[in-house]
Amino acid sequence: MASPPASPNEQRVLWTFWLACALAVVAAITPLVLGGSSRLGGAVLPFAVAAIALGACALLYTQGRPIATTLYFLASLAIVYGILAMVSVPLRLAVLGTCLPAPAPCGTGLERPLTSGESSALGFAIGIGILAILTGFFGLVTLYRRHTAAISGPPPTRRIAPVGEKPVPAPSVAPAQAAPPPPTPEPEPSPEPEPELPAHVPDLELAAPAETLELPAVGTEDPAEAAPPEPARKPRKRRTPKPPPDAPTTPSTEAPA
Repeated sequence: MASPPASPNEQRVLWTFWLACALAVVAAITPLVLGGSSRLGGAVLPFAVAAIALGACALLYTQGRPIATTLYFLASLAIVYGILAMVSVPLRLAVLGTCLPAPAPCGTGLERPLTSGESSALGFAIGIGILAILTGFFGLVTLYRRHTAAISGPPPTRRIAPVGEKPVPAPSVAPAQAAPPPPTPEPEPSPEPEPELPAHVPDLELAAPAETLELPAVGTEDPAEAAPPEPARKPRKRRTPKPPPDAPTTPSTEAPA
């Protein structure tokens, strides 16, 4: 037997698994109570197995998450198998055909159509089975969250200073200083007299601009006046005469004729 849960989270997990077990039991007895025939009885055994597995989850979930997960997986498979077993009945009737309702005789290999009670039992059992799967899944998620919250707690803080480090002294709180007195208002400065503007000086008259000379238009120049420039003459080489042997040599300043 499992120990009684201590925290509200564990109580939530326990009652969720027991509720899923009760829903599986209701889904198992619904075809027999509302159906009134043995055609939907193939889902009773799978639903009963699912109820036993969910009850085991409620008793053994404290042994570890792998056990609770395995039992929930087996219960879900059993419920799905029971739902498929009930759904196969109307599919078989639709494929093979049905005979006329009683008291008409029924041929060989044919079955009577579904009654209103069987149709109600079919839909109710399928809905309760799906609800049992979802309820068990909610309990499993709550169980995993409990372990995650326990692991991801705040890390322990170190209270002892490490070796080689000096403890930091606590900052001393200085006494509150008295507020300084408010500054005295300064006297308002007297308005300065406005400077006097200098007297108006009469404007000086500017001299008249000189007349501008008009240049002749391009192409109106007299061709006689505009003589072509003379070609530049090449300078002649000056020859220096040889001085007589007796007289001293003096540079000649006159140009040759």
